[in-house]
Amino acid sequence: MTLKLLSLTIAAGLAMSAPVANAAIYNFTQTGYEEGATISGSFEANDLTSNGKIEGSIYSNFSEISAFTVSFSGNSLVSAFTHSLSNLEFLIYNPARSVLGDQGQEVIATNWFGTTGFFYITGVGTGEQGGYVENLDTGLWSHSENLVNVTPAAVPVPGAVWLFGSALAGFIGAARRKKAN
Repeated sequence: MTLKLLSLTIAAGLAMSAPVANAAIYNFTQTGYEEGATISGSFEANDLTSNGKIEGSIYSNFSEISAFTVSFSGNSLVSAFTHSLSNLEFLIYNPARSVLGDQGQEVIATNWFGTTGFFYITGVGTGEQGGYVENLDTGLWSHSENLVNVTPAAVPVPGAVWLFGSALAGFIGAARRKKAN
């Protein structure tokens, strides 16, 4: 009976801890703007089409991208600003790479077609291998020659794994006690 219960527990634990196609979180930075200004941000995405790219645009959809934020730290040319998913117009990224912007159509563009506020573009797909931010109200801009560095965020261990481990240890202990009696 204990062996059957142990087998069921192992099967249930493995099922609970099996990988699920969840979105990954990616953090990104781009340095090299005038006066030491930087871009930083993150996006949560999942390659739903399994084509090796995270992609979304205002011309198709953003179904692969569930969250996005980008912030420019600001300098004397362009003041600090933050954009969110509602400002995103294009994002194409190959998650197998640690940089974005020098290959294929990789791109990040926020408020690119806007008429007020700020815009940010980076990547070959926008014609900017580096990055470019502009205050659309003043016409002042800031540029970087650097690529965007992208790092996946650490994935926390699911709670099911810890529960499975403690249940398994309990059943092994019970089996040893039964065997000793």
